[in-house]
Amino acid sequence: MRLLSRSDVEKLITMKETLGLMKDVFSEVAKNAAILPERTVIELSNKTDAVLFMPAYIPRTSAIGIKIVSIFPNNVLKGIPTTTAQILLNNPDTGEVLCIMDGGIVTALRTGAVSGVATDILSRRDAENLGVFGAGVQAKTQIEAILEVRKINCVKIYDINSASAQKLASEMDEINACTCRFQAVESPDAVVTNSDIVVTATTSKTPVFDGNLLRPGTHINSIGSFKPISREVDDTTIRRSRIFVDSTPHALKEAGDLIIPIRKGTISERDIQANLGELITGEKTGRKDVEEITFFKSVGMAVEDIAVAQRIYRKAEENNLGILF
Repeated sequence: MRLLSRSDVEKLITMKETLGLMKDVFSEVAKNAAILPERTVIELSNKTDAVLFMPAYIPRTSAIGIKIVSIFPNNVLKGIPTTTAQILLNNPDTGEVLCIMDGGIVTALRTGAVSGVATDILSRRDAENLGVFGAGVQAKTQIEAILEVRKINCVKIYDINSASAQKLASEMDEINACTCRFQAVESPDAVVTNSDIVVTATTSKTPVFDGNLLRPGTHINSIGSFKPISREVDDTTIRRSRIFVDSTPHALKEAGDLIIPIRKGTISERDIQANLGELITGEKTGRKDVEEITFFKSVGMAVEDIAVAQRIYRKAEENNLGILF
């Protein structure tokens, strides 16, 4: 069994490579060629913390495994990540565990890449201003993925912890020197105003911005909330948007951003236009015109993690990285 740390994982895969993998994965999902059991979510007694168990199997590549994710929002007060994860890959012939790897960076990479693919399909080609809610590792990879698919000139970042927003802006500015301007802003309105693309990557249970402020032609990626009772966007945003998802069944079970307005009668299930696999394969169309507001909701599927983890594991073997037991 091979054990791979976060630093090992970061050496073995890039965002560009992950973007390609996600296109392949969602093509498989669109063909019903992947096994995706529903995730099991165990909420702790305090109702704020949760542990998620997410298995998946991709027959074409013989990738099988499970991701275990812990989400503890109050960890931010302790100076440690709010989200941690591990991925276990199994041998498809014997069932033995082949590899255990840090899943936090895999989660962030694949979530960013999924949004990157959706952004490439759904956002305007001339989009150049990006607004981001949240300043954690998820926000960072969202930015990285969007920079791969659009020529972004300005990124505005807002977080309830202003120091975190400033830190991410400074870090991204250093990495992308001279190619893009990164700015920490003091209010949600400053993020949405003049943004062509908006990303919500928070642990908020309630909407983080006023949907009336969205400009015509904006594209939104909502990736933070994963519970039926939580949402990052308001009814106005949902009502004004054409809606797309990573997986319709998963979104209707887990995405409060959609479940809440559906229950209220603001929208119906029929307002979900397509899933990402259908957009990638061309079975359904995305943006229709430059004035349209598009909304992409991603709740995440383990098949994404397992596909990325398998690629990482194979490259780790080739480069003899990690610890063998």
